[in-house]
Amino acid sequence: MYNRRMSSYVFILGRESDLAIAEIKAVLPEAKISQQTGDYLILDGDIDCQETMNRLGGTIKIGAVAGKVEPDVMVELLKSKEGKIKFGLSFYTKKADRRLGMEVKSRLKEQGKSARLVTSKEKTLSAVVITKNKCQDFMVLPDNTLAQTCAVQDFEDYSKRDYGRPGSDPKSGMLPPKLAKMMINLSQVKPNETLLDPFCGSGTVITEALVMGQKDLLGFDVNKKAVDDTLKNIEWVAEKYNLKEFKCGVEQNDVFKLSSKLKKNSVDVIVTEPFLGPPLRGGENDAQMAKTLNELDDLYRGSLAEFKKVLKPGGRVVMIIPSFSIKGRTYELPLINQIENDWKVEGKPLSYAREGQKVIRNIWQLTN
Repeated sequence: MYNRRMSSYVFILGRESDLAIAEIKAVLPEAKISQQTGDYLILDGDIDCQETMNRLGGTIKIGAVAGKVEPDVMVELLKSKEGKIKFGLSFYTKKADRRLGMEVKSRLKEQGKSARLVTSKEKTLSAVVITKNKCQDFMVLPDNTLAQTCAVQDFEDYSKRDYGRPGSDPKSGMLPPKLAKMMINLSQVKPNETLLDPFCGSGTVITEALVMGQKDLLGFDVNKKAVDDTLKNIEWVAEKYNLKEFKCGVEQNDVFKLSSKLKKNSVDVIVTEPFLGPPLRGGENDAQMAKTLNELDDLYRGSLAEFKKVLKPGGRVVMIIPSFSIKGRTYELPLINQIENDWKVEGKPLSYAREGQKVIRNIWQLTN
């Protein structure tokens, strides 16, 4: 696959489309959105597909708009390839016209080209199928628009950083690297700014930020094992990605003592997932949930008060504040009703949760 510089690009969105769109807008603030649906959006502007894909966490594919859905358009784009041509079609329409791929294959054969049509049980080809088959994917959109896929999400790289790192603790919960990357992008942290994660856990935010090119990072956690895991993972990711010339201070520290550890107004950006509460079985009653909510509310209020002390004026916070879904009822922390009294809130919270999940991660964007 290769990049084509064209004026319009299709971004296929991940499961949490609102979050993916917010991330794209944060990373590409100058780009103009010409079309937006729950599955994809089309941007007008000049971008480097692969570079942009490497930056984003919530986008599955990027494709360059190639024209209308016609066999000859695809043949023209494929015929210059050497050897056997492998291609496939991803239909973002109500129905998949399987005859289209066979027609393209037939016309390539007429021109003396050997071709293989890569198919899937689904209407669309996943990043896994495209990568493993090394095929050229084409996107078919509802308005008869055709796009040539030029970059797909590197699922193998995310998997290595998620499951291959040396330090982790499943019992305390694990922030997915993709989500950490999206949160960092939402923060719009600049390369020369200081980024802090005061609940660093096994260091997912910090290691993702390092991979993304950040140079000045701080991480704290009250748990010694978490700190040790973070240090292991920093060393691992630095070696794996050949990262050099960065500062990364990681220590054991209680979030309520944050301002005694750091200077006032010394931090530019905070990106963090605090403790999300004890594991839930799904049968908790109102009294049990009230106890959990009150304990978490105290933690989050105290944390936000400390954040204010160490953040620079205009400093940003991107953090997760959980809500809970138990037996069809939603439980939220009381503090969310007063948070606007002390912080400038950017938009509505963006949710990240799988269907049926008891704990919903709500991403809040705050400015000091």
